[in-house]
Order: sequence, then structure tokens, then C-alpha cells
Amino acid sequence: MSPERRTPTPPPLSGDPILRTVSRAVFALVILFALLLLWRGHNAPGGGFIAGLMTACALILHRIAYGHTALRVDPARLVPWGLALSFVTGLVPYLLGRPYLKSDYGYITTALTGEFEWATALLFDLGVYLVVVGGSLAIAYGLIEVNPQERVEGDE
Repeated sequence: MSPERRTPTPPPLSGDPILRTVSRAVFALVILFALLLLWRGHNAPGGGFIAGLMTACALILHRIAYGHTALRVDPARLVPWGLALSFVTGLVPYLLGRPYLKSDYGYITTALTGEFEWATALLFDLGVYLVVVGGSLAIAYGLIEVNPQERVEGDE
């Protein structure tokens, strides 16, 4: 069989039933905690950066456990969307005569959640979140694809 037609071998841990079982619960818990950090980040410790790192770790765990990614898009495609969202979030107040990145806030009351505060800083955090998830996963997945048995010019 030619080298171009070989199917990639799964990672060594991708068939482990214990890892798969535990990773399902851990994946869900980490994603929920990351979303909590993203939601509360403008008022409490957390925000887009740490939530993005936690999401990237959960997605890397899924890739290790199952041998494939949980995302349906290339993670590098998230980076420009996150940059654009963060930039526009800062630009809108500037165009309205306020300082760049000036956050606005208010309160919404619903029957389900009661009263909670909304802030435009969450949109900025969401942009940071997308940049961190996309960049981290692009780097990690690039490193996962490295095959250390390959020889390159200059190897002895």
C-alpha cells in the first residue's frame, strides 16, 4: 500500500474504555464551568481567556479519548471571528463619542432567572474566548499531527 493511502493510526489511548467513560463526564463539567467563568468574567475572576483555555483543554481531552475532534470547524477559523467581535465591541462606543472599550450595562428581569446584570464586556470576553479556543486548539492539533518517526533532511 502506498504511503499516501495509509489511514492514520488512532492515538494510543483512544480505545481505552475507562478514559472514554471518564472523559464524557469531565468534558461536560469542564465546559459548564468554562461557560460559567465566561458569563461571570466581567464582574468576578474569570473571563474569556481562562474560559477559552478550559474549553481548549476539554476539547483536547476529547481528542485524546476518542481520536477525533468534537468541533465541526477548523479551530483556526474561530480566531478572526473572535478578533472581529472584540474589535467591534470596542469600536462601537468610540463611534458613539465614548472612550474605546467603554462598557455599558443594565438589568434584565425574567421569570426563569429573576434579575440579572448584562454588560457589553461579555461580548468582548466572547471574542477573547473565541481567539483563545481557536489559537490553542490550532497549536495543539498541529502538535498532535507531528509524527516523530518521520525523517527530515539533515537527520543522521
